[in-house]
Amino acid sequence: MPFDVLAQAIHPDDRSSVRQALYACVHHHAQLDLTHRVLWPDGSVHYVAAYGHVVPDALGRPLCLSGLMHDVTARYAAEEELRQERNFVRSLLDHSTDGILSFDQQGRITAWNKAMEKLSGQPEAQMLTQYLFDHVPFPPDSAPGQVIQQLMAGEAEPAPTCRLPPPPRAPAVRHHRHSTAPATRVDRGGLLILRDVTELNRLQAAATDAQLRQQREVLRAVLVAQEEERRRISEALHNGIGQLLFAAKLNLEHQLLTPAAPDKVLPLLNEAIRATRVVSFELTPIVLEDFGLQTALQKLTQHLPPRQLQLYTHLQGLEQRRPHELDLAIYRIVQELVNNTLKHARTTEATLHVAHEDGQVYLSMEDNGVGFTPTTTTELPKTLGLATIRNRVALFGGTMQLTSRPGWGTIVTVTLPVQ
Repeated sequence: MPFDVLAQAIHPDDRSSVRQALYACVHHHAQLDLTHRVLWPDGSVHYVAAYGHVVPDALGRPLCLSGLMHDVTARYAAEEELRQERNFVRSLLDHSTDGILSFDQQGRITAWNKAMEKLSGQPEAQMLTQYLFDHVPFPPDSAPGQVIQQLMAGEAEPAPTCRLPPPPRAPAVRHHRHSTAPATRVDRGGLLILRDVTELNRLQAAATDAQLRQQREVLRAVLVAQEEERRRISEALHNGIGQLLFAAKLNLEHQLLTPAAPDKVLPLLNEAIRATRVVSFELTPIVLEDFGLQTALQKLTQHLPPRQLQLYTHLQGLEQRRPHELDLAIYRIVQELVNNTLKHARTTEATLHVAHEDGQVYLSMEDNGVGFTPTTTTELPKTLGLATIRNRVALFGGTMQLTSRPGWGTIVTVTLPVQ
């Protein structure tokens, strides 16, 4: 076949290289070993592999070219697909935040991604073909080392995960880095993945510290609230019941000296009995156990002296069922809000809203008292009640919002989820 005819089938981009190979074959007696593209009559592009040599005449002059030509398009397609897959895998390795290395059955490192370069401080070019156990943070006789050796031997084992010290070749981070390393078996060796969990450990430690601090704050608030409640009960007993009983005692002593009608003693004893019931009600709201939250809140507000505070109460949806612990928390929050209003607000009127709707309990207390600046009064003793409420609300996963201005009163809003 004349070369000009054959040349028409050669891909235009490959004609120059084919001519050069043929020239070397003809003039320098080189073997022809060339792969190039050709155009099929239907216009499709194929790859062919050409092998041959020049046959000389009797005088040693080139007579013809003898050789073979094979269609290797399928092989080229498979090689291209494999190349793309390798590039894709390489891209995944290099973009992974985990350190990834692969090794063969002899324990030689065959891949070392960019994250491994960062963790170890060693470039990939220097690490390839190095012995694995010379560069990993565990010896061959350790638990992960034994798994690696099993993978090198071709034994299929589950991929373990363990916590490791930092890579020994990274002194700058040796005392600060920790890694987890799952090993995975592949056809010829395995993969080792090192993950830097320093930041994760720091966040976990910070979360644990924050949780412990919150628990300490809650415990402190509970203890302080208990002491405050004991002090309040002591004052109620001393100033209320104690004074009434002392007055009754004086009247009885006076009657022994000057007989008189018991009209003066009985009212004192009746008042002492009433005060005892009030203290008992505040300590343990039996009505909450027997009749529910709505009745308990109504009774609580009815015990307020109208001359001290006119409290307007609006209750909605409280006939719905809720956990008893939540009802008790709502009752104590309302009780504390009322006590705070009586102690600190210097107000004549207040409005209480408690509603259960859409899976939430909404509670608000608004007064027309003196108000305060929340950012500056949080350190004052009088805000102990608000701190107790805030911690109680946090225990039930709720939220609390406080709005106040000097001379404009105070609004406390609480939202509690019903679980």
